[in-house]
Amino acid sequence: SGRAGLPGRRAALPDREIVPGELLDLAGRRLRAIWTPGHTPGHVCLHLEEAHPATGKGAHPAAGEDTHPAAGEGADRATGRRMPGPRMPGHGRLFSGDHLLPEITPHIGLYEDPDDATVTDPLGDYLDSLERVAALAPAEVLPAHQYAFTDAPARVRALLRHHEERLAGLLALLATPLTPWRLAEAMEWNRPWELIPYGSRNIAVSEAEAHVRRLVKLGRAEAVPGSDPVMYQAI
Repeated sequence: SGRAGLPGRRAALPDREIVPGELLDLAGRRLRAIWTPGHTPGHVCLHLEEAHPATGKGAHPAAGEDTHPAAGEGADRATGRRMPGPRMPGHGRLFSGDHLLPEITPHIGLYEDPDDATVTDPLGDYLDSLERVAALAPAEVLPAHQYAFTDAPARVRALLRHHEERLAGLLALLATPLTPWRLAEAMEWNRPWELIPYGSRNIAVSEAEAHVRRLVKLGRAEAVPGSDPVMYQAI
């Protein structure tokens, strides 16, 4: 459907809808669709549920790793280490798209369809999606930007902290009623507001709106009654 942020444009129709959790039809591989809304409502990561080739079957565990054999594996009685054997679909690799990046914080903006009355919470969706990906604990993450990386749970924890701090900062700013635009002006970005291109300022405002929507959903902020343009304040 049309999006408020992109007037006159409509999303392409899919050839086939992917069901969250579905194993894709890929001969000889286990590739599962993981729905991760947030950056976009329909964002999907793909989890390759296979042993990572860097570890392989029967590889020695890393320091601190559990040495008990997994289902279908045997163990050397003397060392307790895993021995080669059938493996269950494991941590594998995650094609994370724009959802999980090694250094960049993905843009989470509020882009609503004027024909849809649903009150969305894209930041809340994103935070839930991060938890879902962390639980997968993939051996390697292959993102759409930058480079491949490991330790997805650690990156997820860093992003959760970032947004927690971001929300706390916004709550402090909303001690004074502000419009989303004025709020975006007061927020910290990777450059001063005056140096942000005008087109990018709209993106920044949409991100401010997404964070305000999360605060409203949490009962920590509210729209000022009768304000036009609408202003928000902390509760």
